[in-house]
Amino acid sequence: MKIIQISDCHLLADTKKFGYQEINPFHSLQKILASVKQHKPDVLLVTGDISGDATRQSYQHFSGLLQDAKIDCRIAIIPGNHDNQEHLATNVHQEYLWLQHPQLVLPNHWHIHLLDTQSHATLGQLSQDKLHSLTDYVNQHSNEYHLLAAHHHPISCGGWMDKHQWLNRQEFNAVVAKNQAIKGVVYGHIHTAIEQQVNQCVYLACPSTCWQFATQASFATSDLKPGYRVINLLENGQISTSIHRLKE
Repeated sequence: MKIIQISDCHLLADTKKFGYQEINPFHSLQKILASVKQHKPDVLLVTGDISGDATRQSYQHFSGLLQDAKIDCRIAIIPGNHDNQEHLATNVHQEYLWLQHPQLVLPNHWHIHLLDTQSHATLGQLSQDKLHSLTDYVNQHSNEYHLLAAHHHPISCGGWMDKHQWLNRQEFNAVVAKNQAIKGVVYGHIHTAIEQQVNQCVYLACPSTCWQFATQASFATSDLKPGYRVINLLENGQISTSIHRLKE
């Protein structure tokens, strides 16, 4: 199964407005979706921060871009710290949202879990109830494979974005470590691509569809182009993945 992950679109009410690196997030996402379509994915996974200003219009723009792109696949969306959940729920198709489908069951023995880590300000957290529910579900399907999707980063990125952390990530990572059926964790938030193997699980961070962040002690952007992650979930429980970026 081919999963394509996009993240941190940061759309604005004003579609003509530019952000860091003179990137227009609306036009950038439009190009990203056109590129994604060429891969013919089975699932388009959106890991939060669809909006950059939490406006109703930004989600309307997102829905319009999705509709115009005509990507024939399942779509799964979770919120990020910048997202207004009320506007997201009322302006994006309900069937796409984690609220309707917290798990996606795929036909090749894989389950994708859509986790809402939105907490307060830029910080993330996964409630104890959700951690228990995750553990229970994985235990009930322990002979199959699990990919967990969140917005916040559960492992350190080694830079300034670590100040905008997932508060109870140690508890989350303990759940991952104890469950051999969890093969991957994908996330956004840090606007950069990271791949790190921890025991049986690979942790994968996704580039932003707009501006990229540099990994250093203080705020900085990178010259890398907007991008997305392609994830192949194999029938033997293995994951292969690659990063694709716009060329201009």
